[in-house]
Amino acid sequence: MAEFFAFTGGVRPFSEAVKVGDLLFISGQVGVDRSNGIFPSGIEGQTEQAIKNLCMVLGKHGLTLADVVKMTAILTDKKQIAGFNQVYAKYFPQNPPARTLMVIQDLVGDAIMELDAIAEIKQK
Repeated sequence: MAEFFAFTGGVRPFSEAVKVGDLLFISGQVGVDRSNGIFPSGIEGQTEQAIKNLCMVLGKHGLTLADVVKMTAILTDKKQIAGFNQVYAKYFPQNPPARTLMVIQDLVGDAIMELDAIAEIKQK
């Protein structure tokens, strides 16, 4: 049976995460600083912040980036791929998760990238 986890700090028409069996599906995380609503400039800054946001959600469930098995990355400009990969690689130096990367025209607000993830919940 699926277990749904709402966003903290506001009602949204989707769940922040959904647990199904031993998997946690995490909704898209944009590179906005949740404490002040500001988007850092550039792909590197937004990628860093989106990964921090992802880590925050993982942490609520006792997980870390090491538990991520699948990641989807969305960018708004293919010229951002090198900068994105530079930051991304810092967080996944070994055994990186499977990944899909897409380039689309626009994202919400001032976002120029977004990440979502699937993490494995290991039995203790």
